[in-house]
Amino acid sequence: MISFAWIDPHSDTSEIATFLADVIAADAGYISHGEIQTGLSVDGVSWSPALRALMTEDFSDLDDERSIVIARNAENALIGAAVVAWTVTPRVSFATLEDLAVSPEWRKHGVGAKLVDTVEKRALENGARWLFLESGLNNQNAHAFFERGGFEAISKVFVKQLK
Repeated sequence: MISFAWIDPHSDTSEIATFLADVIAADAGYISHGEIQTGLSVDGVSWSPALRALMTEDFSDLDDERSIVIARNAENALIGAAVVAWTVTPRVSFATLEDLAVSPEWRKHGVGAKLVDTVEKRALENGARWLFLESGLNNQNAHAFFERGGFEAISKVFVKQLK
């Protein structure tokens, strides 16, 4: 049996940060502009050697603007996680799926889809009408996953490294 739960923002998130860092570090195709903007990738092609430490730092300071939902298997092992940012403006409220990772051995078992569904339900409860995400340009498996879940590409992000 798989359980899904939202993390208390004041709880220890180091296990989640390590899990996310280890899962995403296995695939540089995951890198998109968000990883460059947050310093998780210094060149847009490879991960920072300090990825675990950076993610631990990022998740040590959760507040009302960011949440994490996790999935655990019957043995209580962490098998998936999603990080969500919440934005409320005078004009629109929306959620951004910042990270989604599932252990490779648990992919194709509905864990990722259930994590996204859990995020969607919370977003609707919070009054959001949009759920955004970004994905690495060549991360075709992720693109297919999100498209199956009803997501559509709405723009392209362009970047120029300044020297």
